[in-house]
Amino acid sequence: MITEVCSGSRQAKTLSEMLRFTPAKTSPADDIDSIITPPLKGGHWSLSDSAQSTSDTPCTASGLNGSFTEVCRKPLGRFLSFDVKRSLFSGKRLAEQMKDADDSPATKRLREAEIAINNICLKSSSPALSQKDDCINAMVQQLSTDADLIADGSRPYILPTVVGKHEDLKAISPDTMSAVLLGCYDAEIDDVTVIDCRYPYEFEGGHIQGALNLYTREMVRDFLVSRAQNHVSSTRHVLIFHCEFSSERGPKMYRHLRSEDRDMNSDVYPHLHFPEVYLLEGGYKAFFLTHVSQCEPQAYKPMLHKDHADDLRHFRGKSKSWTAGERPSCTRTSLRF
Repeated sequence: MITEVCSGSRQAKTLSEMLRFTPAKTSPADDIDSIITPPLKGGHWSLSDSAQSTSDTPCTASGLNGSFTEVCRKPLGRFLSFDVKRSLFSGKRLAEQMKDADDSPATKRLREAEIAINNICLKSSSPALSQKDDCINAMVQQLSTDADLIADGSRPYILPTVVGKHEDLKAISPDTMSAVLLGCYDAEIDDVTVIDCRYPYEFEGGHIQGALNLYTREMVRDFLVSRAQNHVSSTRHVLIFHCEFSSERGPKMYRHLRSEDRDMNSDVYPHLHFPEVYLLEGGYKAFFLTHVSQCEPQAYKPMLHKDHADDLRHFRGKSKSWTAGERPSCTRTSLRF
């Protein structure tokens, strides 16, 4: 039977009543140990007293003020976890810890990142950027539907093209290459640069008149940067890439130049330094067989020449090309846009 403490008018339910005991008057109000484990008769309680009984049978204990309250032999502290006890009296301490956590460097960085992302979203939704995106989308649509336009969409290709191995690249025949060298298109073209992507020993063994030997990505990029500084956008400067068969090395350098050109002009899309670029279909071998008089020297040295096995290993490793000659590559996403 539970004996209730009778003292004056009964107050509203207190924490002591909810826990079914009355703390001693001499105990501090915030002393959790005195509330959860009140003293028994004699003013003491120890773990050994608790170990003497395994039942939860209530017993009556006397407080210092002579009042009686019902408690269990097992202290209440054994039934409450540390988190529960701490939550009863450490609200202020937890609030201070949360405030400190909010001011930590990691939290500040996260808050700054959120603000930056919000600013980017606000900028991207501005009318000016939206109008620019509409223009870019319209140009991409135009370039994807009109294959006769050069890569900046400003005018059509001037040289007649043929269907080649690489559908994403504009190709010309050896006959058209010969006509360009003879000046048949001088009225429409301001300048022409032939880029030979074969290895130096191949180039020295015979090449198209006036061609440049650029066989690494770095060489192609350096060419683009140096020519772009002195390049006039209104001029019609045509580039023609090739290698031995225009199967791998030539197309790879063609795509690399276009990619670098796009990156250099990303802020002024679709402007390009060299929007009109061609690939010589069949490569140097096909041109040599039909127009040998326009080659210097008038010879042809294949990549797999038996006298240049060491040179092949050296330049192949330098240019990171294919390990077994030139192979047709799969159709790639067009870099026209």
